[in-house]
Order: sequence, then structure tokens, then C-alpha cells
Amino acid sequence: MIDITVGICSRNRKDILRHVLLSLCDQTLEGSRYEVVLVDDGSEDGTARMVEELRQQLPYALSYLWQPHSALATARNTGIRAARGQVMLYIDDDVLADPRLLEEHLKIHRQYDRCVCNGWVNHIPEPVRPEKPKFTAADISTSFFWTSNVSVKLAHLKEAGLFDEDFKEYGWEDQELGLRLMAIGLRKRNNYKAIGYHVKGPPTTRSLRGALELARAKARTARLYM
Repeated sequence: MIDITVGICSRNRKDILRHVLLSLCDQTLEGSRYEVVLVDDGSEDGTARMVEELRQQLPYALSYLWQPHSALATARNTGIRAARGQVMLYIDDDVLADPRLLEEHLKIHRQYDRCVCNGWVNHIPEPVRPEKPKFTAADISTSFFWTSNVSVKLAHLKEAGLFDEDFKEYGWEDQELGLRLMAIGLRKRNNYKAIGYHVKGPPTTRSLRGALELARAKARTARLYM
């Protein structure tokens, strides 16, 4: 039986994604109890080849699903339909898993039935898990459903109606689903022992351009969210 599915969506980020997949190898949960469903949203950088070369090293089942470039909402729904776990855990393709990440999320869902579990998203400058994570101001989030490190039972995702595929660009699709999860009675539970390490290096000219474009996309999708 698969207890938990890790859902990851990615596009053209094979180098950091490789670190993420390897970070899931030393979980305190037995490999037979979890799986990773990776949805490749139209990558053109050799992600598929990287995954195939890495697959033999992984102690867990990995489903790799490629789709033409769409959007996060569509990609996440593709992953939901392929998931076999009772619980769905979302992390981003630049978030390294702490060894206890999956076990700590499952603890909350064993304790509470109708809930969303938010873990700690700890920001780090390079893809190396720290021995002792240090809190940063960037770690603060009041979101109900933040897909950098959040879990919910698969049945409740389906009950809420999955992600809204009218969101065609970056931004707000997870927050909108969070509102519908709240509407069906789910409560937010935090577990700061469920740590995901978000790799965020110093700003560069290229990264600033990317951040500006994401901000513009988020402004456009905000109109749909509202």
C-alpha cells in the first residue's frame, strides 16, 4: 500500500530537480510506502534523460509523466489522476526533502482526518541540506494551502474538485484550491518538523528578469482568483 504520493511539477529545471529527487532517497519512511509522481510540463532541457539515468538509484517508485507545456494547475491535475497514495504531498522542483518530511506529514494525517498539513519551507542558498536549519524571514507564510510543502488526503482533493485549469499562468491556483478545501471543512495544521529546503540563490540579472515576469503573470491570474 502506498501511504503518500509526492507530487512534483517541473519545466526545464533538470539540474535542481535531480537534487530534489535524490533528497527523497533517505526518507525515514520505507521506500515501499511512498511514491513520486513527476509531471514534466513540456521540458526541452533533457529532463527525461536525466530521470531515466537516475531511476535505477531510487529506492521509491517514480512515475514520470510528460505533457505539452500547459500550466501548473493542469500539470498538478495530471499528477493527481496518476497518484496511488492516500495522502498527496506537494513540493516544488527546487525544494529538497528533509529525511523526516514524509513521516512528519503522515503523522498529522493520522492524528487529524479533515486537514491540510503545511510544513516548514526553509530557504537555503544552495542545494545542500543544512545540518541545523536556520529560520529566515522568507520562511513566513500565512497561506492555507502553499504547494511548496503541503499535504492533503487524495480523497479530499477530489472532493474539492481538483485544481482549476482556468489558471493558465503562474500564480494563485493553489490559493484558490485552498479556499475550496476550507469550504468543505478542512482545517489547517502546521508541522514545523516537516521541513522542505527551498533553494534560492542570490539574485542575478537573469533571475530578476524571471521574477519580474512571474510577478506580471501573478498579477494577471489575480484577476481570475478574485
